[in-house]
Amino acid sequence: MINQLPYQWTQRARRVALLASLLALPAALFALLPQSLTAQTAPPLRLHDVVERVTERGFVARASTEDAKAADASARAARANLLPQLRLEAGAARTNDPIGVFGAKLRQRTVTQADFDPRTLNRPDALSMGSGAVVMDLPVFAPQAILGQRAASLAARAAHAMTDHTIRGATLSATRSYYGAVLATASVSALDSAVAAATAHVAQAASLERNGVVARSDLLLAQVRLSELEARRSSARGAASLARVALAVQMGQPGDTAQSLPASLPSAEMIRALVANSDSLAHDNSSRDDVRAAQLGAQAAREDLRRAKGRWLPTVGAMLRSDWASPNQPFAGTPFVTGAVVVTVPVFSGGGEFADRQRASAMLNAAQTRADGAAAVADLEIAQASIQRRVAMEQLTISERAYAQAVEALRLVQRRYDGGLAAISELLDAGAARSTAELAAVSARHTVLIALAEERIARGLDLSPLLSLDR
Repeated sequence: MINQLPYQWTQRARRVALLASLLALPAALFALLPQSLTAQTAPPLRLHDVVERVTERGFVARASTEDAKAADASARAARANLLPQLRLEAGAARTNDPIGVFGAKLRQRTVTQADFDPRTLNRPDALSMGSGAVVMDLPVFAPQAILGQRAASLAARAAHAMTDHTIRGATLSATRSYYGAVLATASVSALDSAVAAATAHVAQAASLERNGVVARSDLLLAQVRLSELEARRSSARGAASLARVALAVQMGQPGDTAQSLPASLPSAEMIRALVANSDSLAHDNSSRDDVRAAQLGAQAAREDLRRAKGRWLPTVGAMLRSDWASPNQPFAGTPFVTGAVVVTVPVFSGGGEFADRQRASAMLNAAQTRADGAAAVADLEIAQASIQRRVAMEQLTISERAYAQAVEALRLVQRRYDGGLAAISELLDAGAARSTAELAAVSARHTVLIALAEERIARGLDLSPLLSLDR
């Protein structure tokens, strides 16, 4: 029995260790998987995701939204001048001033016949008093406040319109970065294929050079072509990394650059179908948020000028207050009520009213000029975006034709090379030309997408049609 106990504990320890190993096996196998396989489980980042994050979490969107909130608060503050105001007052005092003492006793309703004694009136004992009041101020007719509130409300609406315009601009910048990152990724893939093919041809040329079939110069030229492709691939990789960083910053997530991206841009057929639906877009600037913001700003300046011109109008206000006075504490004793109506007519305030009117007039002229300029700039940007989109479509057609020609040229040179009628350098040149044409065709698709996005933003529209290209 003494000898069996260690054996039983050993068997139990072995079973526990075996069970622990089986439980840890899936995690160990997952850790051994290549990083590329585990990262592919997450779906590629879509343009819809980018626009959503830029709108909700982007630095530009958040700052602009807070600016609009500040404008709303200013409008509410101006509106407060038109509403009744209620306040409480409380205090305590001690005095031996004759008028103060007699007045305090009157307010406390404690005056007696002895208080009319001249000696008491002239040299009263110090008196303590607690006071309290509930005061309501009611603006009855306040033209300055009314016109100021209108101006502040229009300014708040202008701030919201400008916020919408700023956010649209941020989504356009993010769209450029997104498609730029996809383009850079696709360029790296295309150059990887080109480098792999060129490497194989250089290895073949090296073998032929050792056998005396090709000259040393042919091998060196082939190696030069390979180095050029490798340098282009290195630049493309750097551009892809920078594009990811820029996209992450615009989405408000500077450290998140590990998002997977689509392997390629939308096809030319999809892009053409999307562009065909854009020819019916309106050619005016009525949907532009910045134009609307400038127009609202001019209206706000016009209301502010009316306020400045109305500084000579009378202001009517009412006041109602209830006061308490007692010897020892506020809000004690019997209250007394006071009501009043006050009419104020400004006559002269040191010339400030003239300066205020001049300032408001100049501000109106500036705001109206900005509104006219915003409309003119919007028309110019719409025309430019429309022309750029048409040019981009023509370049897409040209680049596709050039790519087809480069593919055919490479096929013919490959046949000549296989038949011994072309040097290895010609084959590599044809391969490099094909790679260049392929990258140009992909870049042309990217240019059309950006031109279409810019045109929609220039017309004051959203990017919803481009979101339909998400795969």
